[in-house]
This record gives sequence, structure tokens and C-alpha cells, in this order.
Amino acid sequence: MFELLGWSLLAGVVNALAGGGLFFTLPALLALGVPSTGAVATASVASWPGYVSAFWGIRRQLRHGPLLALTLIGLLGGGLGALTLVQFHADNFNYLVPWLLLGVSLLYGRQLLSRSGSEGPLQLRRRGWPLLLSGSFYGGFFGGGLGVLLIALTGQLRLGSNLQQHAIKLYLSMLASGATILVYSLSDLVYWPEALLLALGYLVGGKLGARVLVWIKPRLLAWSIVAFGVGLSGYYFVRFYG
Repeated sequence: MFELLGWSLLAGVVNALAGGGLFFTLPALLALGVPSTGAVATASVASWPGYVSAFWGIRRQLRHGPLLALTLIGLLGGGLGALTLVQFHADNFNYLVPWLLLGVSLLYGRQLLSRSGSEGPLQLRRRGWPLLLSGSFYGGFFGGGLGVLLIALTGQLRLGSNLQQHAIKLYLSMLASGATILVYSLSDLVYWPEALLLALGYLVGGKLGARVLVWIKPRLLAWSIVAFGVGLSGYYFVRFYG
């Protein structure tokens, strides 16, 4: 269990900096014998305190942002995604895990290679609603690499400065994760002893990550997450399809 706490601490830092913390906690839960759907639900619920602490440290970046629209998007998308997950049997969901990890990793890598720029005014245009709603839905459904996906989407939309995009990523992640708590709890998917331990690590890690976010250049970390996600997807392709 101490290993689980260590992985969640690292995941909290990574979530605040670049996203992709579930890449660390999901394999740790699966290694303990938790079924894949239960592992996703447990990690999603446990990540909420970390998102709260990380967003609190950067909340001023969204002081004049479209908070009402983002709130609706985060809660609606996260809740719908969680409701979708509970329809899956763990054995069937196993086959989706490597594809989801690989897809998000490659999408983030593509965004990092883009030369078109990713910054703009902090205005949510009409075309941004379905994109961010789909990102929040993904957060409720799986959540692995959610921050990676949201950074890619906000970059494509050129929604604010780089720092404001990180704040949007954390805000939507916090809301989507929060929306899953009720759904997953009522569905008995959450392994609560593991969730509480993970939450402690996420909380401390998120606080640490938010403190260094304002001065660190996360590009190297981001590429490390891409490489780790691709490698992890390969491992699960072998495990679940081999």
C-alpha cells in the first residue's frame, strides 16, 4: 500500500504539470487485483482532491474567464462519461484500455509538434463547446491522460495563454472528476480504502505541482508522459490481447 501512496503522489504532481497521472495509478491498482472498471472509478474519485488543490493555486488565471460555461461543460461531460462507464463489464473494458492510452498519448504528441501556435484570447467560441464537452466526457469515462487531452484541445482552440490553458485543464478535470464521485459511488465501483490512500497522494502531489507550474517549462515532462503513455499502452496490448 505504501507503493500505491508513492505512485499517487507522483500522479498528483504530474496532473498539475502536464496531465497523465492516471498512467501511474491505474497500473498500480490493476497490480493489486482491482478490476479495470473499478480501477478507473477508484482513480477518478481519488484524483478529485488533487485537482482541487492544484486549481486553487492557479485559480486567478481564470478570474475573467468563461467560468459558467466551463462549469456546465465539466459537470455535464463528466457525469455522462461516468454513466457510460458503469455499463461496461470489466473484461470488455480491458480491451479499450490500451487503445485509450495510445490515442491520448499520440494526440498530445501531435499537439507538441504543432508549429501553428496555441495561444489566443480567453474567449470560448461556439466550436469549443463540443470539443471541451467531449474532453470532459472522456474524463468521466476513463480519465487516463485527461489533462493531456484537455491541453491538446485548448491549444487547438487557442483558448487563452499557456498558463490559462493549464488553469482550464485543471478546472475541467476537477469538475469532471467531481461529477464521477456520485455516479461511481452509487454503482459500487469504488474501492474506498485504496481511493482514500490515493486521494492523500493526489492532494499533496497536486499542491506541489501547482507551486512549480508557474515557473517550470513542462515540455520535457510532457514528452516524457507521451513516451510513458505509448509504452504503457504497448504493455496493455500484450497483457489484454496476448
